[in-house]
Amino acid sequence: MRDIFGHHKQDFNEIRRLCLTCHGLDLTTSSLSLSTSRLVMSKNLEDTLHNLVSSNLLSLVIAIRVNLYQNVINQPNLELPNSSWLYYDAKLIERPATLKQVCDKIIHADSFSKTVPPSGLIDQEYKIAVQFKGVEHKKSWTLNVVLERFVEDVLSLLDSIEQGMPNKKINKET
Repeated sequence: MRDIFGHHKQDFNEIRRLCLTCHGLDLTTSSLSLSTSRLVMSKNLEDTLHNLVSSNLLSLVIAIRVNLYQNVINQPNLELPNSSWLYYDAKLIERPATLKQVCDKIIHADSFSKTVPPSGLIDQEYKIAVQFKGVEHKKSWTLNVVLERFVEDVLSLLDSIEQGMPNKKINKET
């Protein structure tokens, strides 16, 4: 007899697939909420979309965490200033979240939501963040993530690791 499995494996192509799925789902949630959308969001459609976003996003961050813990991705403290911001509700000081924080907070969130403002309230060029909320050691926290940009950060990181030039820092957009 022989063992065919050794440890959990989530290769970079699986992470890329999940990134692209989450990217598309984020764009879908935004486009379906536009006044130009011909589709009226029914409760059943909303529930299905919620399940799709939740299951794929959880799969993505678990796959990233597996790679972080196996040291395949060896940058858990990489800050993501273009996509992810964290604050503890008592302090209200928002800081860029790290890759590991984003993964951990998404997994342990008590709730997540994407609020879509009424048409015309904000410019369509602005990205709407998904907000995750939870409690850690009796401290309430909020994580804001622009999923589209988060997965782009992850895709860039994977490419840089494979090219043998790990990102030391993702430069903040100006």
